[in-house]
Amino acid sequence: MAVTQMASDLAARLLTTHGERAREMVPTLIQAVAQGQGLDDVSADDQWSTLATELLSEFFTCVSVNDVTRIAAPGSIFEEVGRRCARAGVDADTLAAAIRQATRRTQAQVHRFVLAESGETDPEAVVALLSRVAAVGEEVVPAVLRGHELELADGGAVAAHRLGDLLLAGDPGAADLARELGWPADALVSAIVLTPADAAALDDRSDLPFARHERERDLVLMAPIAGGALATTLRPLLAGSVCTVGPAVPMARAPESLALADRLVDRRGAHGDALVFVDEELLELASTADAMVIAALRRKYFVELDRLPGDVRTPLVQTLHEWLRHWGHRPATADALGVHPQTVSGRINRLRDLLADELDDAQVRSELLVLLTALAAEGSAA
Repeated sequence: MAVTQMASDLAARLLTTHGERAREMVPTLIQAVAQGQGLDDVSADDQWSTLATELLSEFFTCVSVNDVTRIAAPGSIFEEVGRRCARAGVDADTLAAAIRQATRRTQAQVHRFVLAESGETDPEAVVALLSRVAAVGEEVVPAVLRGHELELADGGAVAAHRLGDLLLAGDPGAADLARELGWPADALVSAIVLTPADAAALDDRSDLPFARHERERDLVLMAPIAGGALATTLRPLLAGSVCTVGPAVPMARAPESLALADRLVDRRGAHGDALVFVDEELLELASTADAMVIAALRRKYFVELDRLPGDVRTPLVQTLHEWLRHWGHRPATADALGVHPQTVSGRINRLRDLLADELDDAQVRSELLVLLTALAAEGSAA
């Protein structure tokens, strides 16, 4: 058997037996390479760890099948790593040195895997495999640098991505970069969750650039808001867009704005066709924050109601919700439900019986509003 084929067989066997162990070393590899290049502490968070794991998996595949042509393919994971590093402010020389350092550490780990294998292994196949790892690593360098160069071709986009990453990491350096992009010194920031297509339509509308943060499922824009203003001031700018908008917060608390926007997106699933502001849904968010509390409130108040047939229970619950939302005002409640005020009166009297005449208690009303808001948000009020 030719040495090349034996090296490929050895690589395939190692990938099968040690592939998971190789993936587990990604966080350590990220930290070791960052420290070796004198970079600031690089967090092995989900974004970087996932990217590095995908890169390592593709790297080992190229080694196993002895095919370096796929490394240079446009849009490859190697090119994407270069783009991400450009956004993170890593210069090309440091990036190239980091790749070579990572290759050496990976080569050493492959050698350890070989030594851990039981049975005889042809020494020439081992040498060929380790040489192949080095060769593939060297091919990665230009592919990554090409992505780095492509990203730097649009300096504004790089700065926007860099600012998005800094804001969502809570990095104090975000304020300085924001000022360089023209944001006011006292600007607040609001997270906007939307699709890349909707984001592209907004780029030409805003006087100030958005910060950007790309995720697998969507895109996050971070928009500057005038100090003291609410995120709803973005309504004219976002008109016609499908997105969820977090509250305006100080830059250091940008992750909180995104977290609240995500909670609204996650609970509702797809955006639908709505422009949704967290500021206008805070009662809903507060009411759904703790499922155990909602379950306790339901047990406290709905024992009798839950025993009724659905066609009887549903209009009573809907009436109670609107009656509480309209502060007990019968005409407004009737308008919201599309019924006669006398119908509202009849249903409220029935509810008083079912709820032991507690509807005049302010505490009871508050708890019932929380309960009904939560049930409506989950689509289970009926």
